Amino acid sequence: MEQILTARDDLVPIDRPVVLALGAFDGIHIGHQAVIISAKNEAKRLNAAAVVYSFWPHPSVILNRPKKLILTREQKINRLTIMSVDYFVEQCFTEMFSEIRAKSFIGVLQKKFSQLVGVCVGENFKFGQGCEGDPWMLKEESRFFDVKIQSSISFENQRVSSSNIRKCLTDGYIDRVNRMLGYPYSISGITRKGRGIAQKLGYPTLNVYFTNDLLLKFGVYLVRYRFNDKGEYMWGVANFGIRPTFIEMAQEVTLEVHSLLPVFFQARDIPIEIQFWSYIREEKRFTSQILLVEQIRHDIKIAKNRISRFFIGNDN
Repeated sequence: MEQILTARDDLVPIDRPVVLALGAFDGIHIGHQAVIISAKNEAKRLNAAAVVYSFWPHPSVILNRPKKLILTREQKINRLTIMSVDYFVEQCFTEMFSEIRAKSFIGVLQKKFSQLVGVCVGENFKFGQGCEGDPWMLKEESRFFDVKIQSSISFENQRVSSSNIRKCLTDGYIDRVNRMLGYPYSISGITRKGRGIAQKLGYPTLNVYFTNDLLLKFGVYLVRYRFNDKGEYMWGVANFGIRPTFIEMAQEVTLEVHSLLPVFFQARDIPIEIQFWSYIREEKRFTSQILLVEQIRHDIKIAKNRISRFFIGNDN
């Protein structure tokens, strides 16, 4: 990606023809990817720059309907870098910007991008005050640039959308989530010192302080993780929840990862990325540590059996 730019009220300094992929793009799922690929193809045909034009903060925040985001801003930029777009332009989304009428918004695009030759949007894209504009209005009103409308993509008779992905995350359907995303759902965090309980049980864990808006269902997952956003991924078993067996502890939400390979677990304050690959079971309370250890052994057995389902070489 050549450059990340911030769009406010002025001209965006891209001195060449531009084709926009336009949308909020929360998730960069396979539906979003289809819009972006369409823009890249059109840009190649017209010898133009492929530009993703999106918004920050997410419009739902300004419109008082805040949503938990599938990706952090940093993860979003990383996905766009992987997709090899030329520019990512981030519009500062304010209350004033939200009040722009749909027809006026078309003029805003032309003002910001002086050499705008094309726009690609999904068929469910809405814009303008009160979401009054849709792709067909955009196509009808645009006189100086072409508009490509990307049809929705379905998976298992369900439209691929950020809303459906959020629902699947909270229901524990992580396999379905990953297929709709086109890559494993992941979070970023920092390792931190725990109380050593898992170590005493014979199954040491990495305790993770996470920065994502986690939508995950409480429970046990098959995961892969790596440190410092580089190096090889390692398989593990993660517990996300409140650890109800240890009721004497504060019931804060925690994320712990037990490695399926022998690793040194004393490192602290190290950046970590965790990919969630399969949901194993719900979190539950055990009446004794013996029963808990037996369940951990069973979880690990299930996790190892499931690893063979996945193509280990795919690190996207």
